[in-house]
Amino acid sequence: MRSMRTLETRMLGYAIERLDEFDDHGLPRSVRYEVLCPHTQAVLASRATLREARRFVLVHELAAIKRDAAARAARTRVA
Repeated sequence: MRSMRTLETRMLGYAIERLDEFDDHGLPRSVRYEVLCPHTQAVLASRATLREARRFVLVHELAAIKRDAAARAARTRVA
């Protein structure tokens, strides 16, 4: 089996790549979208559609903002 990666889009620094997989005869087998970390280029998620991959990026960023806000609030309470 072989695969081919294509950069679909960049969103908030994250790369979203389409991964097309082909069987030994060259026939298409599956398509999925992978979200890559903006810092390490590690695969953070694999989703069936581009829309789901974009949603993952948004949810991931919102969760990070929420964690940062909670950490700042905890530091403010301690001081």
